[in-house]
Amino acid sequence: MSTITNCPSAENGDLIHRYVAGTLEPEAVEGFEIHLLECTTCQRAVREGAALRTELQARGGRGRRQRLYIWSVPLAAAAALAVALFWPREGALERLGRLEGVPAFDGLPVRAEPDSLTVLVDRGMAAYARGDYRDAAELLSAALEAAPSPGVSFYLGIARLEAGPAESALDAFRAALDPPKNPYAADAHFYLAKAWLRLGEADSALAHLNAVPPSAARLHDQASALADNVREVIR
Repeated sequence: MSTITNCPSAENGDLIHRYVAGTLEPEAVEGFEIHLLECTTCQRAVREGAALRTELQARGGRGRRQRLYIWSVPLAAAAALAVALFWPREGALERLGRLEGVPAFDGLPVRAEPDSLTVLVDRGMAAYARGDYRDAAELLSAALEAAPSPGVSFYLGIARLEAGPAESALDAFRAALDPPKNPYAADAHFYLAKAWLRLGEADSALAHLNAVPPSAARLHDQASALADNVREVIR
């Protein structure tokens, strides 16, 4: 059996949760089940979704509305919402603020000459790539003292969010929003929301999730699903 990586069905989740919920159009079921024969990623997602649905139905105490609500968001967000439904409110926001992997480093525009700024950024991103977020934060912070950069600020925010405490990431992500339409701004809003969730600040988190523009389609969908989960927690 082959494994399909980067499967669009698994990444989007809508097709999978409609299949598990039994709401997928009949004409689409056969094609998806043929896909399932080869895609172990979707097989795992279907198993997890079915198990979660069964667990929700078995609990029953929170009412039918909540059991149905969980399938109105993408499957990728359903597990986070399940945490919100069945754990006390205290701590639920912090759990929603956890990162499931950090953004990959795709390169930063720095000066072509091997000057001190370039060296600091290169060393900082090398530390980031190997998961040494404390060292990355120190090096990238030093680079920003030499010259402001929304890209460096964004990765500094991620490094600080991973190294902790979450408060230390706020200023870095805010700096990554300037100028407002730079390539890192949408992601900075999303991860600012994550930082505020770590701090238990739902309103601040929602403000930044709502600021993720529709033009960043995939991130906008993730932000919308996360915002739904936050609202459910604070009801």
